[in-house]
Amino acid sequence: NYGGERQVYLWARMEDDFADLDGVFSKMENGDQKALDGLIKEAEEIMEDITVGIGALGKAEKEEAEAKLKNYKRKLQQVKRQALMGSGGGEEKKSNMSGLEKSRQGLNKLNKANEMLDDTEEIAQKTLSDLVIQKESIKSSTNKMKNINKELSYSNKLANKMARWWRT
Repeated sequence: NYGGERQVYLWARMEDDFADLDGVFSKMENGDQKALDGLIKEAEEIMEDITVGIGALGKAEKEEAEAKLKNYKRKLQQVKRQALMGSGGGEEKKSNMSGLEKSRQGLNKLNKANEMLDDTEEIAQKTLSDLVIQKESIKSSTNKMKNINKELSYSNKLANKMARWWRT
């Protein structure tokens, strides 16, 4: 059964992607700020691949993959927030900084927050666009189904009339 084999293959690929995400998140826990930015991008790319692949899965696998992906997205948002707010590494360091350094750090954090907001807005726009397309697709399918039902009803009536005619 080609369809069944394909589903098994797709699910195996999805599991590999989730394993890759686990590896990226474990690296995030041990990396510095520069490495963290690259790892965040890598995690986002893997999640994008998973999002694309989910559509081809069967219903049960799709639900499971979507739940896992949702958890990973939540985890990535937490990592981004922590990176944005800083790791909280010691009050002495903060008190020894000059006002200019504190201002620069604050500006950098604000810029990163703004970038995150832009990314979130872009994702929201894409999601909205996808929903509009899906809505139109559902409307079209519903209209086609209504037409098919009308034609089936008409065909059924004709078949019943023909059956009565043959019996007489």
